[in-house]
Amino acid sequence: MARALRPAVLLILVASLLFLVDGYLDGIYPGGPNWSFDAYSGLGWTSYLFAFVNAVVAFLIARGSERMLALRIGLAAFFIFERPVSAVALGGKPIESIVVHLVTALLEAVILASTLRVWRLGHSYSQTDLSFLAMPSGSAPAAAAAAGPDAFAAG
Repeated sequence: MARALRPAVLLILVASLLFLVDGYLDGIYPGGPNWSFDAYSGLGWTSYLFAFVNAVVAFLIARGSERMLALRIGLAAFFIFERPVSAVALGGKPIESIVVHLVTALLEAVILASTLRVWRLGHSYSQTDLSFLAMPSGSAPAAAAAAGPDAFAAG
């Protein structure tokens, strides 16, 4: 499962980098031409927010959080539509920024496919396949024998 998860996490981190590049290309940096909270109808700063959220979610997915994986599936579906729309709907942007928006949308489609694949892979195991995870770490027969016959019958 970790092998299937690694490419998804790396792609999410690349998407985070693209969000940062987009913020820079939009001129939203100290001293930049659009350095204000009013840039692009007040939504210019969201590229940096998306980059931060993506990086945190990638870290939590790498640590094994299934809920974050589900959240990232939803975010990928959102970004597939948000990136192209925000490229053209928020006002005049440089062509490089529009290209980065579109590349990010394509990358988000790949992320959606890979995270769905990991999700299906994680849910393809039956409960009996995973029952070994609930077993105690010690030897159960030896522990029961040491505790006595009453403990074995009770537990």
